[in-house]
Amino acid sequence: MNELTQRQLNHLGELIQVGSSEASRALSTWLNKQVSVRVDQLEQATLETAVEQLGPGADVVCACCMRFSGGINGQLLLAFDDASGLLLCDMLLARERASQEWQELEISAAMETTNIVGCAFLNSLSQIFPQSTALPPSSAETTGTTWIPTPPVFVRDYAAAIMQFALMDQASHFDTVLLAHAKFTIDDTPVKWQLMLVPDAEVLAHLARMIE
Repeated sequence: MNELTQRQLNHLGELIQVGSSEASRALSTWLNKQVSVRVDQLEQATLETAVEQLGPGADVVCACCMRFSGGINGQLLLAFDDASGLLLCDMLLARERASQEWQELEISAAMETTNIVGCAFLNSLSQIFPQSTALPPSSAETTGTTWIPTPPVFVRDYAAAIMQFALMDQASHFDTVLLAHAKFTIDDTPVKWQLMLVPDAEVLAHLARMIE
């Protein structure tokens, strides 16, 4: 597979977009603020172009990475720069003074946020993918509609290194890579957090065959 057609991208984007409303509700409850999570783009590009989605490759960013399997396999990433990530922790911990560095409590807050928003997103998607474009019937009978996430892992590294790791499976099979990324607003104010869904190569190839 080289590239999905625009029709395939639109169809896949509509399916992925469904998860954003559940993620918005879960994060609004968690932060006690009005949060909107919206998948605004499916990125289909060369690996070199896709790795720039978190910013210049030499910039240091943070990401909480969650693997998932079942109806579809892949990775979910919640990414942010230091200032935006620590702002999230300050909101959760009700701090009046801004945090200056990542310590155990801040990392724990970021990972728990990823667990909440990620599980809400994946649970919503699991209700529609098996009935439409997920794995072949034999696999669906085995996995049902359950998508099983792993506990998130916190990493702080160069943006390019994080994205190359996330996209490695797709890049080893295809000429281009595909990822869906969402942006956030809190009380109608944009924040520099990104949610990325990266399906594995085998699943992506099957989706391409199913969506004509």
